[in-house]
Amino acid sequence: MNYGFHLATTGAITGMRRLETVANNLANATTVGFKSDFLSMRARLPENLERPGEYADTNTLLDGLGGGTLFDPTRIDLRQGTLRQTKSQFDVAIEGDGFLRLENSAKGAGAKDMLLTRAGALARSATGTLVLATSGVPVLDQNGQRIVLDAEQPDLRIDEGGRVMQDGSEIARLAVVVPSDLRNLVKEGRDAMRLLGGRAEKAPDATIVRQYHLEESTVDPVLSLAEMIKVSRGIEFSTRLMQAEDQATGRLIDTLGRFA
Repeated sequence: MNYGFHLATTGAITGMRRLETVANNLANATTVGFKSDFLSMRARLPENLERPGEYADTNTLLDGLGGGTLFDPTRIDLRQGTLRQTKSQFDVAIEGDGFLRLENSAKGAGAKDMLLTRAGALARSATGTLVLATSGVPVLDQNGQRIVLDAEQPDLRIDEGGRVMQDGSEIARLAVVVPSDLRNLVKEGRDAMRLLGGRAEKAPDATIVRQYHLEESTVDPVLSLAEMIKVSRGIEFSTRLMQAEDQATGRLIDTLGRFA
């Protein structure tokens, strides 16, 4: 196998994966509550070192070049986003650790999972249920039940503790939870995350629910655009290296073919 061609191909594949991740982040730079993704990867050992003793014709110099790249699961940047004040009483933002809990309609193996979000753009459905404005998924209270608003009471107040009140009376309390293991969080669409296994705890007392606020995306458009240009140039370099290795192999075959 042409080792140089293999490493150049690995570089191009890695670049395309990085480009896909950065492009998705950039596309969601204005999505409420969006948490940017970042690619997690590690160096792969050469085949000879991964399976010691299996190959007789080894080359120490080639082993020193490495074996390319291995991808780990994509990770999520869970840093706090900037809070932006709004004029809608249905907008809420979480300041601190925690997620709003959404109704999970999955069946079978996914039924035990928990659906969470930091996108607090809420709305009242036609039936009076408090839902996520973008998807219509119901928001749950601390007992895991839907929150139904009184249609005859237009005013809505949500205090810092997540208590939902109408006409001065508490009708529910938002479920604000923290995953027991953040590694079990996976993206579910643009504005939700699925907590595999559904193990979560009550958010700490320091967590505050801010009504009339929304949390901005954690994506920095300028940095993401610069990263996209950098990655694109890396892909271009890798493809040129692939072409150079292919041409060198072709010249070698042509030269040896004359003596055959």
